[in-house]
Amino acid sequence: MSHIFHLLDEAEPFSEFSGGAISRWVANVLRSGKETVICQSFDDSWGYPTERLFRLPYWNRCSQVHPALYRLPWRMQRPIYLRVLRPIIERLKPGDILYIHNRPEVADVLRDIAEQRGFRLVLHMHNSLLHPFTRKHIPALGHIPIVFCSGFLRNEAVSAHPSLLRTHVVYNGADSDKFRVCSRTRKPVPQIIFAGRLVPYKGAHVLMDAMRILERKGVSAKCTIVGGSAFGKSRYTRYMRKLERMRPANTELIGYRAGSEFADLLRNADIFCCPSIWNDPFPMTCLEAMSSGLPVVASKIGGIPEQLAHGGGRLVAPDDKEELASVLQQLIDDHSYREKLGTEALEASHNHFLWANTGEQYSSFLRELAS
Repeated sequence: MSHIFHLLDEAEPFSEFSGGAISRWVANVLRSGKETVICQSFDDSWGYPTERLFRLPYWNRCSQVHPALYRLPWRMQRPIYLRVLRPIIERLKPGDILYIHNRPEVADVLRDIAEQRGFRLVLHMHNSLLHPFTRKHIPALGHIPIVFCSGFLRNEAVSAHPSLLRTHVVYNGADSDKFRVCSRTRKPVPQIIFAGRLVPYKGAHVLMDAMRILERKGVSAKCTIVGGSAFGKSRYTRYMRKLERMRPANTELIGYRAGSEFADLLRNADIFCCPSIWNDPFPMTCLEAMSSGLPVVASKIGGIPEQLAHGGGRLVAPDDKEELASVLQQLIDDHSYREKLGTEALEASHNHFLWANTGEQYSSFLRELAS
């Protein structure tokens, strides 16, 4: 009987608190299944039985040397990957599926071996396939099924490389048990919340600039910035120091939060803001805010418009602090408008963007793969 193995990328522990978006996807979509999760490390925070978890030796070493490894010629990279991936190759039997998250180079390395040994490969991209260090693998992926987390990512890849013949979209989701609506009392000072990695392309500095504009106008609002430079415990960076220096009085940075603690912060907020200035593929924090009944103000970029296609928020031009401040002020000043968008967000979440919806799309993809 065939079995499915999910390989997380080398930087990602399988953990609710120190893992990232891929860990959350795998943990929530596969919870009721039998798939095996292969990762560089794991803890018990997702509640998975240990027999469904496999720590790949030396996989985390690839993370430690990642920048140097990616710059090596492929003829030098390939033997390193083959050696690290050997324990996986030995476990795979004819008919099995190795479902690879975000690592086209692994699909490239194993393509011929998979054909020889009779197991199948699937590549699931949570970020752009057109990264300078990964696009060189695209010619090897023509007949490998590729799943994208948004229509934007699929269209971007297929437009650049029509040779990609088997592409699918499986959206991210949110946990409605954890991220849920509570009865909100109208606060005298509306609360805006941002959550994400504190790196420049996530745009926290743009939100701070908008909050400074609102402060100068005398608009009463508070903003909470949630996140660190990476998931879990992470180093304090130059960008984070910059945010601390430029922080207006109506804004606070509270560090990284995850799980129920983050869900509580969303329930106590009034507006969620996602001011990304890059092609954000399909940010889970927006979906978790929508599941919490929050209106979303987000950049019109990447896969974000797909998240708000069914209502629930406002889209603004990326890196435009004036427009962001203007739209935030509209929601701050109009409680009824906030409530309307929040109701739309909740309906869109429950109809399209819960993990149950993602699980149905994943199962449909597997059925199509088997047919």
